Amino acid sequence: MPTCQNCHQKWSWTTAFKRTVWFNGGMECPHCGAKQYVTKNTRKRSASLSGLSSFAIIFSALILDVSWSGLIILAVTIFLIAMIILPSAVRLSNEDEPLW
Repeated sequence: MPTCQNCHQKWSWTTAFKRTVWFNGGMECPHCGAKQYVTKNTRKRSASLSGLSSFAIIFSALILDVSWSGLIILAVTIFLIAMIILPSAVRLSNEDEPLW
């Protein structure tokens, strides 16, 4: 779970989910109110996961010849798993780090 770098309190899964899904820059810590930012490594990992998920769906469509209904089920399953895992994988920083 994300931990505030200012007060060192862990966020609940629900709070982390709400803050990361509607992420628009900094996120306010629910405990101390300090502005927290997603780390550069977390953003890179999220982008890699998105690319890997897209590759799995395209690979299934082209190589494995999965039906449309199978692709939809696969895509929804990958999306739900990512939404469940995402809040626990977020790491926070006091400063907004540039991606590159």
